[in-house]
Amino acid sequence: MNAIILAAGKATRLLPLTKDTPQSLLKVNNKTILERQIDSLRKVGVLDITVVTGHLSDQVETFCKHKGVKYIFNPFYDVSSMALSLWVVREELKNGFMFFYSDVLFDSLIIKNLLTQKGDICLAIKKDGLRDEAERVVEKNGLIECVAKSKIEEENGEFIGIAKFSKSGAKKLLAELNNAAKISLDTRLTRVIDNLITQGETVFAYDISENNFVDIDFSEDLKKAEKLFP
Repeated sequence: MNAIILAAGKATRLLPLTKDTPQSLLKVNNKTILERQIDSLRKVGVLDITVVTGHLSDQVETFCKHKGVKYIFNPFYDVSSMALSLWVVREELKNGFMFFYSDVLFDSLIIKNLLTQKGDICLAIKKDGLRDEAERVVEKNGLIECVAKSKIEEENGEFIGIAKFSKSGAKKLLAELNNAAKISLDTRLTRVIDNLITQGETVFAYDISENNFVDIDFSEDLKKAEKLFP
């Protein structure tokens, strides 16, 4: 199964750190976020990796060449969201894939476990302790009933920006991405997934439990990451 890392955004919440450096190339203990993601994937045997670039793409693409990783430029990055970044690389998705936000650090065990999870669509989540900026989920009996950026009733976990789609799940997601691209370039990826749930698609949840995970949205998150990922 291949992996898609969505690294096109500007990460304005991390300014001024991201003024001249893309978020994915910020360093955590002298190793970039992107390099740590790639290393974690390769550690569990995921070798087919594609990075979607956008903001300061030349830097990311140079890094990808050095690491032997594919990259594809999202020409709409300045006016689009992560959903369109996936749509841009739709040919890479057809046989099933995992995707990763470029601002998350994670234990490689999370990926190893996610690969074994059942279902055509599975979201990695962390139960309870929701952060203000979290993408929220309602999870019941191992299934996702709702996912959204804003606060939702009965929310009990957060989507950590890592998901797995089988070949069948990818086909369904691609159809919804095509619909979303016709309506708005800025449709949220969580909205696309929630639309699938509303249409009756079963979306499974994988709770990462006590495995380490950091979503790097602010400078203080970098400090937290440095403690968790020495």
